[in-house]
Amino acid sequence: MRSILTDMCFPRFCGVCGKILVSQEDVLCLPCLHDLPRTYQWMMADNPLAGTFKGKISFVNASSFLFFREASPYRKLLHQFKYGGESRIGIYLGSLFGKELVRSSVFSAAPVIIPMPMSSVKQRKRGYNQAEWLAAGIALASGWPMDTTAVKRIREKTSQVAYDRERRRENMKNAFVAKAIPYSDVLLIDDVITTGATMESCALAIMDRNPAIRLSLASLAYVE
Repeated sequence: MRSILTDMCFPRFCGVCGKILVSQEDVLCLPCLHDLPRTYQWMMADNPLAGTFKGKISFVNASSFLFFREASPYRKLLHQFKYGGESRIGIYLGSLFGKELVRSSVFSAAPVIIPMPMSSVKQRKRGYNQAEWLAAGIALASGWPMDTTAVKRIREKTSQVAYDRERRRENMKNAFVAKAIPYSDVLLIDDVITTGATMESCALAIMDRNPAIRLSLASLAYVE
């Protein structure tokens, strides 16, 4: 635990409002933690993320932890996690999400957590896979195992920023390959979901190779 003297000499700041954190706080001050834009989708079987994948892939449940809004002050926090190499933010938010998932009635059996893979080229260039940090936080809070080798991204597609959903789905076709997975329940994790095309492609690869698996989907944030 950090001491008062340590906090005075090496202050830490809230990732949203910039306020100096006290020893009991981590990443976010208590007010910003309280105001996190939680979706509570894990408490609702019929939710917007589930609707994104309904009829396209076979899954048990789907939920995102946070809403992503362009004008939100929390956008800076998510940007730092995704692009700024801030592993502690991913692990911290993943831990919060993991605690919610464990307390919910979503899972009848403990799933194995599989983070969305990056291509080896992109991961070497960026230096990290943010989905692994998020998954590590969920695993830490839940006690569920994590497998980073079950799925491999074999094709790095062109940027999807300007594409609509159908173009994104076509762009992501056959981008992943999965191995035989010795688990009955799997939780596939990604960071931010816009159209869901990337997660859909990865989920299809898992189910094509392992049709008996009970697959669940989760992300840190869902773009409204």
